[in-house]
Amino acid sequence: MEAEMVVTGAIVDSWVESAPTPASEDRLVLQVAPQGRPKDLVIVEAEASLVPDRYWLEDLSENLCHGSPVLAVGRRLVSGFVAATRLQLAR
Repeated sequence: MEAEMVVTGAIVDSWVESAPTPASEDRLVLQVAPQGRPKDLVIVEAEASLVPDRYWLEDLSENLCHGSPVLAVGRRLVSGFVAATRLQLAR
């Protein structure tokens, strides 16, 4: 079983990718500068449903959250990205 990975840092960039099929969900993508290693960007992917409310999702899709703190918990994918199962966002 793969261990969970925790990423804490600041949002550098963010966008929402539309669902590829009607049965799937929109995906949020975050570029995160980890605490203590800001030059080692981590890409975090998450289902849009993990975002606390639609206002957060709108702000993230419009890049209004750059610099905001984030904590993501998930597993590392083969691509090197982190597939989040939990997000904590703060302004």
